[in-house]
Amino acid sequence: MKPEKDTGYEWSIVVLLAVLFGVVGLDRLVIVYLFPVLMPELGLNNTQAGAIASVLALTWAISTWVLGSLSDRFGRKKILIGSAVFFSLMTSFTGVAKSFCSMLAVRGLLGIGEGGVFSTSVAKIDEISTPRKRGLNLGIHQSFFPLLGIGLGPIIATQLILHMRWEAVFFVLGIPGIILTMILAKIMRNTSPRSVHASQPNEKGSAVAVLKFRNVWLTTLIGSLFQTGLFVFSTFVALYLTKVAALPLSVVGLIISGWGFGGFLGMIIVPAISDRVGRRIVLVLSAALYGVLMLAFVVVEAAPIAKFANLFAAGFFGFGIAPLFLAVIPCESVPPRLTGSAVGVPTAVSELVGGVLMPVVAGGVADKFGLTYPMLIVGVVSILSALVGLFLKETCPRRRGEIEARRVEVV
Repeated sequence: MKPEKDTGYEWSIVVLLAVLFGVVGLDRLVIVYLFPVLMPELGLNNTQAGAIASVLALTWAISTWVLGSLSDRFGRKKILIGSAVFFSLMTSFTGVAKSFCSMLAVRGLLGIGEGGVFSTSVAKIDEISTPRKRGLNLGIHQSFFPLLGIGLGPIIATQLILHMRWEAVFFVLGIPGIILTMILAKIMRNTSPRSVHASQPNEKGSAVAVLKFRNVWLTTLIGSLFQTGLFVFSTFVALYLTKVAALPLSVVGLIISGWGFGGFLGMIIVPAISDRVGRRIVLVLSAALYGVLMLAFVVVEAAPIAKFANLFAAGFFGFGIAPLFLAVIPCESVPPRLTGSAVGVPTAVSELVGGVLMPVVAGGVADKFGLTYPMLIVGVVSILSALVGLFLKETCPRRRGEIEARRVEVV
């Protein structure tokens, strides 16, 4: 059987999986926007808040690798649908958690489902995409995470909490995922990766086989740096703006939304540009600009509208490179049969480092030295990721074709 290249089907799946991943971002991050309400009610400190964010990253890291590898063997649809139903149910069950321990348990289970959705949906989009549209399609898919999770997420959370209890907010947010899963279950074709790529050489132990590819290691390191900044910032930015900058929660939600709205556009435009000029140069320049802008957000005093604009620009460049190191470059660096595992490795390790370890460390730093110091971490690690990006091998089909053509001319 040949890979699916039906344009109508391709766009339908890309759009549906993009919206589903946006719901994943909303359900994952909405809790951090409600921390100013949750922490006093549940008696949590900054370190415990960081742990709640970290436990989801831990289970996400494990499931995205394990479930991504299983989807390489048993097909994308089964793993994706099961994961989507599970994370939606766990989102609603978050409203039942009334203590630190129960919140850890529920959010940990939520991460299992969300990690499975990420790796299988990326692998599915890679399968159905033509090479010239791979960067665009994966960019569109991942752009909905900052749009719903960070752009609209803080607005939704801070407005809903004005009209209902926080428990009800989580129950309501579990519904969209169920609806989208029902639609996907009806229209998604159950094509096995083994049949799609039957002509490819057999690769055994796919979860381990991807480790021999240099770009997988480098994107794993870049991802770990990026995720450190992402989750430290998203965990503590609302607390920083309310306690240090002394801004009301409604204004804080609007400021943070700039990060997500900029990220939405960046995740579409930046990968599309990389389809033409190359992955490496786009990643390096965007990561460097992101680091400078995130440092400016902390060290430069500004009005709320200026902070919104700062985060909008930062989100454009920062989130714009995420599809490159989490999906596009790993997928282009390995044989097609290994794409689920290739996506799972950088995601798993970067979630463990950036999503599990660093929010807890940053929470301890905030408790001891204040909330300003964790905010500075974001800019520093982003600049470091730009330096690591210099060592990537170019994978863009267009750029590789041009390089090969030059080699032939020289010979």
